[in-house]
Amino acid sequence: MEQVIQCLGAFLGCLGFSFVFRIHRRLDYVLIASFGGTLGWIVYLLVIPYLSNIMSSLCAMIIVALFSEIMARICKVPATIFIVVGCFPIVPGKGIYQTMLYLISYDQKLFIDSLFQTVGTALALATAILIVSTFFKVIKTIKQKDDHL
Repeated sequence: MEQVIQCLGAFLGCLGFSFVFRIHRRLDYVLIASFGGTLGWIVYLLVIPYLSNIMSSLCAMIIVALFSEIMARICKVPATIFIVVGCFPIVPGKGIYQTMLYLISYDQKLFIDSLFQTVGTALALATAILIVSTFFKVIKTIKQKDDHL
């Protein structure tokens, strides 16, 4: 039951993020993007018992990025619309907060541990987006070369 509440919270968080930052004017795109964020959170919850936080974030973001690229092609809009909203539940906000808290509390060991965990998670998110977007660009390039032959 707790996971269902977390997934609902992920959806509502993505929805609220979309409206506050006016990600897109069309409601259907906002709902699709929010669903993508929920999908990423579901993947995160499924793999976190088996993998580290960083690897779980990487897996979840790969799914969000794949979903975003596919939906961008279906809806004929930039994938960024879906990626920005979809990554919202996975972004290490708590980690950033704790890192700063340990910094101002002069707790050097916890600060360093939290810093590496937070930066690792952020790098995992960026790496996932890079992998998926590069994959789609390679596929597009191959298709364009085939069309010219």
